[in-house]
Amino acid sequence: MPASGGVADAMRGALRIGLATLVAAGICAAATLVRSPYLQNVGAEGATILWSTNEKGQGEIRYSADGDLSRAVAAQIRELLPSATSRPEYQYQAELRGLSPGREYLYRVLVDGAIVKDGLRFRTAGPGPFAFLAFGDSGTGGPNQASLARRMMDNENPALVLHTGDLSQKSATFEQIESDYFGVYVPLMSRSPFFPTPGNHDYYTDSGAPYLAMHAPPAAGVPAQDAGRYYSFDWGNVHFISLNSNLLGSPATAQRMLEWLDLDLERQGRFWKVAYLHHPPYPTGHHVQDPISAMVRERVLPILERRGVQLVLSGHEHGYQRTVPLRNGAPADAGSGTVYIITGGGGGALQEIGSSPTQAFGASVFHYLRGQVLGSRLTISAIGLDGREIDRVTLAPPSRISAEAVVNAGSFLPTLAPGSLITIFGRDLAVEEGRASTPPLPTELAGTTVSLNGRRLPLLFVSGYRIDAQLPYGPVGQATLRVNTPNSSAEAQIVTAAVAPAIVNLPDSFDVAPAVVRSSGGALVSAASPVSGGEDVTVYLVGLGPVDGDLAAGDPAPGRPPLSTLYPVEVRIGGASVIPSFAGLTPGFAGLYQVNVRIPEALPAGIHALSVVVNGIGSDPVSLFIGAAGGGN
Repeated sequence: MPASGGVADAMRGALRIGLATLVAAGICAAATLVRSPYLQNVGAEGATILWSTNEKGQGEIRYSADGDLSRAVAAQIRELLPSATSRPEYQYQAELRGLSPGREYLYRVLVDGAIVKDGLRFRTAGPGPFAFLAFGDSGTGGPNQASLARRMMDNENPALVLHTGDLSQKSATFEQIESDYFGVYVPLMSRSPFFPTPGNHDYYTDSGAPYLAMHAPPAAGVPAQDAGRYYSFDWGNVHFISLNSNLLGSPATAQRMLEWLDLDLERQGRFWKVAYLHHPPYPTGHHVQDPISAMVRERVLPILERRGVQLVLSGHEHGYQRTVPLRNGAPADAGSGTVYIITGGGGGALQEIGSSPTQAFGASVFHYLRGQVLGSRLTISAIGLDGREIDRVTLAPPSRISAEAVVNAGSFLPTLAPGSLITIFGRDLAVEEGRASTPPLPTELAGTTVSLNGRRLPLLFVSGYRIDAQLPYGPVGQATLRVNTPNSSAEAQIVTAAVAPAIVNLPDSFDVAPAVVRSSGGALVSAASPVSGGEDVTVYLVGLGPVDGDLAAGDPAPGRPPLSTLYPVEVRIGGASVIPSFAGLTPGFAGLYQVNVRIPEALPAGIHALSVVVNGIGSDPVSLFIGAAGGGN
């Protein structure tokens, strides 16, 4: 029976008060989630969180490391048009910045002040051991995909997840990706970021438009027109590269990606390099004649192998396959080749696996990969539906150097002298970057040591491809240099001479700062900051030989009194020869020399060659910028 007027008014008033109380408490009816929160682009200092709802509102993430959720960041919102999704949908994207490496964060998701998801957490990238998962060809929405997903979510705690493509085994529409990908893995996606690469099915709808719209992978360094289609990122001592093999059929786009890939790997110093893409370079079954796989072999693999990529993952063939280490398609020594693994058993209907002379193991099975990174060792295990290990391989690449790769740190030429700072180039030289802070310099960094005739050298810097060290003061001649890592050792024969002068150069362009020459006021001499005739400058060098005092390599040079070179030094500037007021070790530094000299007053404005000659041996000349009289700093 309907309530009377007075009673109805009272009920309506009570309802209004109740709703106001709920709103004030922040627990009013929340927006309808279409896609639950998931992590993207997690790194050492940032993370991206996305989600979507049917209603448009003000999205926000509240988070902290201590659980009080005191930090907040607003989300950007974009509408996914009904014509694309069959219903209104609004996607939110929140960028968390200024995070700490290797730290766990708790977070909560709100829309219009109401909590839509709570009790979530993730961990940023950081140093040390970690685990990751990898799988592909999963998007069916079927029971095998679901069973494998439950096993991953219940039994694994990965730092991150790689997907080798075909998020959808259908046409990769918005609805199919949401149901067969996000709908299956979102409990894991909220705590472990997924880093996918698109498969051929993921390109069936508008060349991957839904795939691109629903992801926010790293974009640094990628050409703007290709953002989201390929990318790279770092986690611990691993550099991961996600390549888009679908693009190989488009010459211009493929060329941009390959040029980006070569430059990206050239700049990398991390010990591990892992690449993944959808089309396998060495299929043996259903796709053995795939033309895109042939293009991967012809165009992608030469770059990956030349740049020292140790592991390449792919999908496309529905099963598991692993090669022996390969170089140029032929078997290579363990640790010196690249291992190729096909992980396409994520849920799609299994396909027959063929055989090959380069295949180490193959099976037509549903599975995922578990990768465990422990310093200089990377173990990959294939895990089946029943949780059993199907296959396992451990990679432990040896360090590699050559005599030509041991160079003077000032000139990058193979001219060396006792006490010199040297640079050693190679591969797999250290499990992670290590840097000495101040002298005395350590003889071990990140598990790497370097010795000369059995005597350990002081180290300034180590990475996967480079070591900076100091040679000991002492005799000259031939010697054996050895690099020792947790996996192996590598040797090179070097020769030292009495002196090997080299002016230290900066990595900037020639016009900005060609060499480390400083004015009397301390400013770096350059085209924009020249000096004048009659002004004092300091030139910094390596390789000036013995000094008039005892000093151990790696120790800081004293300042009182400073240690001067034993061999005579002169400075040649624009054809003139000048005797420096001081030539010796730079106080407070290890292995660094300096020469203090006055520029001849009569030297005209312009660019003049400057070189330093020690005991008759000259350094390569550098450019000295001379301004008009009175115009120097």
